[in-house]
Amino acid sequence: MSWTYMLSYTSILSAVMFGVRPQIVSLDHIPEILPYEASGRVTSTTIVLGQPLCYFNTLTQLKCSQSTCQVWAAIASGPGINNFDIDKLVAVQIVSASPYPIAFSSQTNRMYFVTKLGRLKDFPCGQLPGIKYFRVGAEGNCTNTNCNGILPLGSTVRVKYILIDPVSRGVVSESKWSYPIVLTSTRSWSSIDEWTGKRSGGMVVITVISSCLLAVLLLLLGAVLLLDGLGSFRGGHDITTGPGILGQYSY
Repeated sequence: MSWTYMLSYTSILSAVMFGVRPQIVSLDHIPEILPYEASGRVTSTTIVLGQPLCYFNTLTQLKCSQSTCQVWAAIASGPGINNFDIDKLVAVQIVSASPYPIAFSSQTNRMYFVTKLGRLKDFPCGQLPGIKYFRVGAEGNCTNTNCNGILPLGSTVRVKYILIDPVSRGVVSESKWSYPIVLTSTRSWSSIDEWTGKRSGGMVVITVISSCLLAVLLLLLGAVLLLDGLGSFRGGHDITTGPGILGQYSY
């Protein structure tokens, strides 16, 4: 077991023994991909989630108010899920436990980061006009500790919303983790094999039928042009005997 994990478990054990373990209220809400059929909900580096509307608004006995409590999102990949669940119980500020720029740089890092959405009053209950969403990765290749940076290319991530007390900087409530979200994978043009032999049977049939129809249309067009040309040739050599010519031989 690494020293990092030993220290984490030691800190948790000490917190429990001395009665300073943070009281975190767990909710049944599960973050989900935006339900609307919009393009770009899941890309190779970003995801679009529904906002945590009415997630934490019914909580009582909070040390912070609707105007001061802060709503954050924790985004984790692989072991980052367990790492976050450990770190949130340790007597450290969760907002700085795993800075974004190095969160996913290697498997030895914490593999999660947290980013701020707003204050609790910004996510009320009830129907609100428009589509309310939160895009993970909206700030691109950012470098701040809690910036909303892009996710590892084609990775699988999970997200949970958390409520943080701005004074203690600790988690006071949290949702459940989302279901695993698989980001799309990009393919280079050179990796796309266009050989007909690897196409599906349906595609081959459609290609053959289209080619045959095109050939038939070309033959019909050629026949029409040929007949039209023959008709014009014959019409130019007809001998006509009009009234004026016949009149020359009348007596």
